Amino acid sequence: MKNGKPLALIIDDESSIRDLMRYTFEPNNIEVIAADNGKAAITLLENNAVDVIITDLLMPTMTGLAFIREMKKRRISIPIIIITAYGNNEMVREIIEEGVFKLIEKPLDFDVLIPIVHEALELKNKN
Repeated sequence: MKNGKPLALIIDDESSIRDLMRYTFEPNNIEVIAADNGKAAITLLENNAVDVIITDLLMPTMTGLAFIREMKKRRISIPIIIITAYGNNEMVREIIEEGVFKLIEKPLDFDVLIPIVHEALELKNKN
């Protein structure tokens, strides 16, 4: 939580996607912090009480899947939503096995994404 609002961590190597999510979530009472890769995101997690994570799958430095596995190693339990333009059956199976909350394909539809984020926040609040 930040300023009494849920805090979303956005991880995407494209600044335009990070900015678009910030401009979409903040009017919906969700604060946003952002990182351009998984390693930077881990640093942000050490200093912020994040409620939900939205991460791209394919990024330089650390992929979304590598980030998820690092979260598991550290026993960090925050709902994770994966966004990707490059899903395939094997990749989807692997992601589901890692316990990801949802997988959403690009192009992003915020009419779909925002309710999924709220659903993830409800799940986190129950745990």
